[in-house]
Amino acid sequence: MDHIIIHGMMNESIERVSVNGKRHYQVTLDGEITGTYPSMTTILSNSKPVGDEGGLDRWRESVGHAEADRISNLSMNRGTIMHRLIEIYKGIKGTPESRLNKLHDIASTDEECTQFNEDPNGTIWWDSAWEMFMKFWNHHDEFFDRVKNVIMSEGFVWSKKGFAGTLDNASEMTDNGILIIDYKNSRKPKRDEWIEDYFIQVAGYSVAFYERTGNVPTGCEIWMANEIDEKPQIFKMSYYDIKYYFKEFMNRLRIYNERCND
Repeated sequence: MDHIIIHGMMNESIERVSVNGKRHYQVTLDGEITGTYPSMTTILSNSKPVGDEGGLDRWRESVGHAEADRISNLSMNRGTIMHRLIEIYKGIKGTPESRLNKLHDIASTDEECTQFNEDPNGTIWWDSAWEMFMKFWNHHDEFFDRVKNVIMSEGFVWSKKGFAGTLDNASEMTDNGILIIDYKNSRKPKRDEWIEDYFIQVAGYSVAFYERTGNVPTGCEIWMANEIDEKPQIFKMSYYDIKYYFKEFMNRLRIYNERCND
């Protein structure tokens, strides 16, 4: 087991543990362990339809292992920094310009932003993360300016239905709706049919968020910056989309339990 304690809601702690080599979260509520649940990414990566499981391996073979490692590390590490930049920026008040200036000051010493400084590729990941962030900022009226109040940022949520995870953001928007917002970065623009697992994932976050807070999300959005387009994509999900994709998620959870809990 890892012994990483994560603060959850009031009177709640979550310990990240490994079960059969797979990431789980052990939830303690009011001093008592209530359950140990697989992470949502664990569930989705181990419940793909038959025939899809080898897709990553085929991609690695097609581009070569060294290039695959470079792409994967770039996407993961610039994504970590980009997420943190967005998180910090959303908590700053003022005009877009003053918030951006303040972000530069904070990020230069923020441990999560600077954690890769000693890595030989750290500067590449830092510069690429800022490039992705600025694509959102350059269109702040369609992204940040719509956020009225951040309810949860990088929040750990779980459900007694049998899963747990970390949602990027839950915000009250200027239209008074509550959105679950997920941030992504990619090499190229995406189509809806290519990112179905993202829709399934945020639907799961939505239900767990409701169970933990009592707030009903009115929808979800996936904000995705890519290396080609100057304007990030927004993939929107309605309340009814959440219901549809959550049924898909519960089906994937069933498949995961059948495959991994025998």
